Amino acid sequence: MDDKTKDETIRVHQANERTMLAWIRTGIALMAFGFAIARFGVFLRQIASAGQLTLRTDHALGSAWIGAVLVALGMLANLLATIRYARVRSAIERGDVGAPNATMVYVFGATATLVGLVMTVLLARALGE
Repeated sequence: MDDKTKDETIRVHQANERTMLAWIRTGIALMAFGFAIARFGVFLRQIASAGQLTLRTDHALGSAWIGAVLVALGMLANLLATIRYARVRSAIERGDVGAPNATMVYVFGATATLVGLVMTVLLARALGE
């Protein structure tokens, strides 16, 4: 392997690693955001139980579910990022360099959109009262 090919291979490996780290950061952010949403719901329920806030119980579970879904989505992002990194790394080593499968990106985009839609509906219902 000549120096130019070796440099290009290293560059592609580094790009693969940066992509994996970006997915890991995304997963961690999803988990942190989900945890914060779930904890905020607990906080609101505690205030309501102290009599300082009137809270409808049918909305109280929404934040816990949304938070749990976001935490699970973050964990899934981290797992799939690791699997994707390993597959792309193997492809680079074989010399089979091409665009990686975009299914993961589409699934996460669609799931994040659905979670956002549910959050919007829950917020709209809460504001409408």
